[in-house]
Amino acid sequence: MNVITDSPVGLPERVFASLIDLVILLVVSLIVNILIDFHFLIVVNGISLFYFIFFPYFWNGYTIGKRLIGIRIASLSGEKLTVFSLILREPVSSILYNATIGILTIVSATFISQRDDHRAIHDLIASTYVTYNPPHSNFE
Repeated sequence: MNVITDSPVGLPERVFASLIDLVILLVVSLIVNILIDFHFLIVVNGISLFYFIFFPYFWNGYTIGKRLIGIRIASLSGEKLTVFSLILREPVSSILYNATIGILTIVSATFISQRDDHRAIHDLIASTYVTYNPPHSNFE
């Protein structure tokens, strides 16, 4: 089953969904930081890990930003996303993006814009893609 032709999402929608997610994460992190008075960067990173791994896992590939835009993360196989694939997609790829001082971020944006399947580096690492299609009731 080749689901990659299943309405892949381009750069503008992905960036807009990411901006919504960023605002949500910052607001939640500020509130949590006020309540527990801890180092803000640690709070943001902890909440981000939870948000970008467990929201898509339990919510069929959606984060709040993606849901509002009408896009979601999907597995190339068409099966339900796994925690392992989301760990590869988010924290592992984030380490790679940061280790290259943002160069891979530019490469990923180019991939999304130029590739027919609109997959970024983190999608390639995790065998995922972003789609407009709602989840299938059998899998996701």
